[in-house]
Amino acid sequence: MKNPPFDDRRRQQFLCRQLYEKTLENSRALLQVQLRNKESAECAGDTSLACHFLYLENFWIWMLDYTAGVPIEELAPRLSDIVDRFSEWNEADQHQQKKMLSQYPEYGPYKYRAAPNFGDLSDYEDTLQLLSVAILLRDQRSVMRIIRIFRSHRGQDGLFEQLIGAYVDDEMPLDTCVLGQPYETLLQTVYEGDEGATQTLIKKYLKQWYPAMKDHPRWYNGHLRISDEGYAPYYGYWAFEAGATVFLLDLDDSSIDHFAYPTDIVAYGRALREENRYTSIDMTAADDVGHVESKQPCHDTDFRE
Repeated sequence: MKNPPFDDRRRQQFLCRQLYEKTLENSRALLQVQLRNKESAECAGDTSLACHFLYLENFWIWMLDYTAGVPIEELAPRLSDIVDRFSEWNEADQHQQKKMLSQYPEYGPYKYRAAPNFGDLSDYEDTLQLLSVAILLRDQRSVMRIIRIFRSHRGQDGLFEQLIGAYVDDEMPLDTCVLGQPYETLLQTVYEGDEGATQTLIKKYLKQWYPAMKDHPRWYNGHLRISDEGYAPYYGYWAFEAGATVFLLDLDDSSIDHFAYPTDIVAYGRALREENRYTSIDMTAADDVGHVESKQPCHDTDFRE
């Protein structure tokens, strides 16, 4: 069927056509408001806030479209623009940090630190989702841009290090996560030698994941918070980091049946890998792409055989 009904193509059952259309319309309107706020910002802090909002709202629109069943080949090229917005927020945050330190020199000199805070649930989960989607789309340029931005966060979080391990030369395996559970459950997969036990850990993580998001300030239970105008802060509930882990470890996911597991994008990434295709290649390291992709999954302390 060329254009199946909405209910047949959506990827989560919580989304109906009217909710999708109203939420998309509202999100686009919010983007216009924040673009004006960015243009009229009177201080570095206001600019940073506007840039942060623009990055997240664009990413949530992408997730909303994914949830609505938009074909992944249409979604894949859009991710680089979202990473652009992420980079702009990070740059605005650096400017804010420098401005603040110039006013309060007693806090010492400026030292680069990426804008997201791994100790904050929303920052951390947003980061994992963005990175994981880039990995699953084989968008190598976006993956490497994200890694470069987070150079200040290296060696702090085990799951982040696990996800980027196949893309860096200086792997830093860690056995803990800044926020602890449920993320350490997913981290355990890289140390598990039995595929069946690894699959069990993935399923355990998926079961833990949504309840652990109860403090996410934007979208937890968003599908239950429909406004009088018909929109809601619901874009889809996706543990993309679980999908990226399955992809990187090349696990059989045929027995995984959970609403938050992004089956379609994992399958899309596998198909790209089998056909040796990419959404993008990091041109600053084009000669090294074979090295990046040849780090095949194994059940040891890293992804290399």
